[in-house]
Amino acid sequence: MAGYLGALSDNIRVNADKCIFCGKCVDTCVLDNLRLKLAPCRQACPMEVNVQGYVRLILRGEEDKARELIREKLPFPEMVCLVCHHPCEAVCERGKTDAPVNIRGLKRYLFDCESGRSVSLPSRAPDSGKSIAIVGSGPAGLVAAYDLARQGHSVVVHEMNGLAGGQLAKGIPAFRLPEETVRRELSVLPHLGVEFAFHSRIGEDKTLTDLEQEHDAVILAAGLGQGRRLHTRGEELVGVQNGTDFLAAARAGSAPELPGNVIVIGGGNVAIDTALSALRQGASRVAVAALEQPAELPAFAQEVRQAQEEGVEFLCGWGPVRLNETAGRVTGLVLRRCLRVFDDQGRFAPVFDENVTQTLNADHVLISIGQMREPGVLNGSGLRLEDLASVDSLTKQWGSRKLFVAGDFLTGPGSVIGAMASGRAAAESAHRLVNGQHLRYGRNYPGPVETDFRVNTDRGADVPRQESPNHVCEGKGDYAVVEGSLKPEQARMEAGRCRSCGSVYGKYRSCCFCLPCEVECPEQALRVEIPYLLR
Repeated sequence: MAGYLGALSDNIRVNADKCIFCGKCVDTCVLDNLRLKLAPCRQACPMEVNVQGYVRLILRGEEDKARELIREKLPFPEMVCLVCHHPCEAVCERGKTDAPVNIRGLKRYLFDCESGRSVSLPSRAPDSGKSIAIVGSGPAGLVAAYDLARQGHSVVVHEMNGLAGGQLAKGIPAFRLPEETVRRELSVLPHLGVEFAFHSRIGEDKTLTDLEQEHDAVILAAGLGQGRRLHTRGEELVGVQNGTDFLAAARAGSAPELPGNVIVIGGGNVAIDTALSALRQGASRVAVAALEQPAELPAFAQEVRQAQEEGVEFLCGWGPVRLNETAGRVTGLVLRRCLRVFDDQGRFAPVFDENVTQTLNADHVLISIGQMREPGVLNGSGLRLEDLASVDSLTKQWGSRKLFVAGDFLTGPGSVIGAMASGRAAAESAHRLVNGQHLRYGRNYPGPVETDFRVNTDRGADVPRQESPNHVCEGKGDYAVVEGSLKPEQARMEAGRCRSCGSVYGKYRSCCFCLPCEVECPEQALRVEIPYLLR
């Protein structure tokens, strides 16, 4: 039986070329015999996307089915394929021998080659009669709204700005995530019945307590709306801006031109995006000054590489002392050598050598040293920011209230995909609460899967990794999307590199030939070998 896998003493046979590792056979096994070995890439995905499955479908040329498989777990895949930091690639088995599979590039290919560019409308359960309020329309709030609306609940999203998306709409530059992509993907929410209350400032217009009284549950997903200040002399000078505000202005098309030398203070992803946006606003030279050494930069490595390719300079291991001025305008920045950023307990506690300094000329200084919560959202609620430590890590419930917290507001700065997963967890809890269900029951159970197993490395074509084409900024005003798309032949070749780590097998060899696993398999990939007289 060519193509089928299984131990000689196991009567379960799975065709490794047909299987898309959906796990339906495992879920239908009445004797709890079958197990799904969960591929490392799938384990690493915060949204539990079946990476191995859609890569296999691309290899087979079944792009439509691959997109459907992704949408089972990922409400906004077109946005995610552009901004996800792809933790799946970090654990890809192929990376142990040459280079990981270009998983994000394959997802980008799927949604870039999608004909018509329309968004498919998901199904919605009948009205539940329950109402849920969400504060914030960033990644966490959007996924929570999507999941709850699909479950039939009435959802109102309170957004302090005039458009939905949070940092997706105002904080991520257009060269990473075009405005039309955000608008197209979010258009599904009104079709699901989600309402948006724009220019709604919770803590001023209404309190969280008011929302709890008006709704059956509330999810707080307000994100990190404020850029941190340096609290350094000269921060109020003309020519000094907060990086978060600058990115929002650039996204809206209202950012000022930045001729001359620009220095960006900070080493995270916001700082990198700020530096790249400064180039697109006309800067002749951009330098990033960061406390961390190159290997310690908190920004994603691929974004640092992009900045270097576009000519951004990095001054690593330096911290600001003061800003120099002439007639109220910034003219330079004094830096001192940073010897250590964190103490032995891993806490932020930089140590400087005050005797080693340098002065840089600067026409503009952009401060991008991180973001923080807006404490005003808690006004009138009886809650304090320091009480966030009491939020349940599994259910996201804040104390005994019908209030759940999700996204960066809960965790601090993180990734888009991580915030989405947090929003989904909060939505699951809110759904259970309004239906009178236990908030914790069964949620720690991973299912009939195995996560620690020996990978068969025989599969996977011996070809080089196919890289997505990148657009390098050509100067002022060039906000063209940086990341291009693989061509179909490249995508097939790249999908063929996959080791296909996961598999289904009969762990206990206790099959009683009842056959639901074989019957329910959507790919006809599984066969139960039954003695002749029984079959």
